[in-house]
Amino acid sequence: MGEIQQFEEAHIPEAAALELKMFHRRRGPAGPALEAYFAEMFFRNPWRDCGLPSFVYLHRGRVVGFLGVVPRPMEFNGRKILVGVASQLMADSEAYRGFAGFALMKRFLEGPQELSLTDGGTEAACTIWTASGAKVARLYSLEWLRVLRPARYLQGRLGQHPKAALRAMAYGMFPGCWLADAALSKLPVRTLSPPVTELRGAPAGAEELLRCVQEIGWRDALKPSYESASFQWLLGEAAGARNRGALRTVVVREPSGTPAGWYVYYAKPGGVFTVLQIGAAARRMDKVLLALWRDAWEQGAAAVRGQVMPRHLLDFHLRDCSFDYVGNGVLAHSRDPQLMACVLQGEAALTRLDGEWWMRFADTNWR
Repeated sequence: MGEIQQFEEAHIPEAAALELKMFHRRRGPAGPALEAYFAEMFFRNPWRDCGLPSFVYLHRGRVVGFLGVVPRPMEFNGRKILVGVASQLMADSEAYRGFAGFALMKRFLEGPQELSLTDGGTEAACTIWTASGAKVARLYSLEWLRVLRPARYLQGRLGQHPKAALRAMAYGMFPGCWLADAALSKLPVRTLSPPVTELRGAPAGAEELLRCVQEIGWRDALKPSYESASFQWLLGEAAGARNRGALRTVVVREPSGTPAGWYVYYAKPGGVFTVLQIGAAARRMDKVLLALWRDAWEQGAAAVRGQVMPRHLLDFHLRDCSFDYVGNGVLAHSRDPQLMACVLQGEAALTRLDGEWWMRFADTNWR
């Protein structure tokens, strides 16, 4: 039998090495950058004093399992609640044949948080979560996609195909796909033409973006609760994921200068831009989406994608988005049936800035 202990900084080298082994298929000790990232996420985050520790599973004195926890404050029906965001659930089955993952999850779900959440669950993690009583938040596991440059988007998809022949075809397409998209953009077809909008989007720093978020607010029963220092830390850490692109934060304004909404995305010219968060004033989401399409077009995007916001499904549909179920990645657990129903029914403002998706553990350059 093993034992569960609270994660301490002394455990970081073993936990980071386990991360490399389980998620990156690399054996041996982790480098200082990954160890420093573990320390930053789980011991230096702005919410670390909320009484929600991370956990390790020890077998014969060795770390054979890990579950990271980042506390996040949110608001539910006007009252503050504590949310535990779980990340990097892993167990080394070579070193320990028991049920370390299930034991870690059980300990986590017994904590003081009112809601337990992850938005980066793997298939194995989903099995452990659901066996422990959690539910898949299927609406939030949907992803929307808006293609802006069809030829470049197709070339990018082929370039990621497992078949070498198709990857070679993508390489051969590269010189012509930009010309093809330029020609297609001249056609009188709404989905091919450069988006047109009267709203103005301009890059904004963390303080200006936060003012916009607080001024416009969320109309959902469950919503994030931000304050200046933690919001700046959050955006700063999200910006570190350079392999996803450059983080772009934009406030969208009416012609009068009144804020209409905002969005945050990773810009990777020529590729698919990934939205972490988008918000809008009442009845302005369709216009904010047009502003996003225009901005992404000007930044060179082939397409834009993001996590579905159930409240705005119709807006995304009417703005020419397609939808894809990307797996049971968003999972939630709560002892409060009303809170749980809120999440499962899509009445929560849950974005990729509010779970674990923005973290950089999935980066491929860790050593």
